[in-house]
Amino acid sequence: MSFESSKQSGSPHHFLAQLVGGWTGVTGLWLEPDVLADESPVLGSIHLVLDGRFAIYLYQGSIEGEPQHGMFTFGYNTTTDQYEASWVDSFHNNTAIMYCIGAPKGNGFSVLGSYPDPTGGPDWGWRTEVELVDADHLIITAYNIDPEGGEAKATESRLTRIKK
Repeated sequence: MSFESSKQSGSPHHFLAQLVGGWTGVTGLWLEPDVLADESPVLGSIHLVLDGRFAIYLYQGSIEGEPQHGMFTFGYNTTTDQYEASWVDSFHNNTAIMYCIGAPKGNGFSVLGSYPDPTGGPDWGWRTEVELVDADHLIITAYNIDPEGGEAKATESRLTRIKK
């Protein structure tokens, strides 16, 4: 698939263009399975860069009252026919960049990456799902995947488009 054809209606890059704008909502944080540890407001924006090849989601919120910032960069690789993404933030990534790859899923996509266990154990997985519920509602959910394959919700941002 060429980049130009990937911008047609219903294609991956057309999907990215639908996400552009300001977003506000609430982010939940789970530090252990099924136990909501924190919930706080989040404010962000999604921009296209490089002629629509990539999207960047810049956001800010807080965790237990402490300011947090992050950036989620994502795009669709027309050569490998897969979504690719990277996460950086001020909460759990320290100074690392987490790289992820994945596939379309429903009204969005799902990507999988991993991060090292800070205690020296095996790496953990991190799966992120992006779902455009409708033109004005976006959900970004991330799941921790332990080294044995068990999965639990880690964060979920329920976002509403900011109308001008």
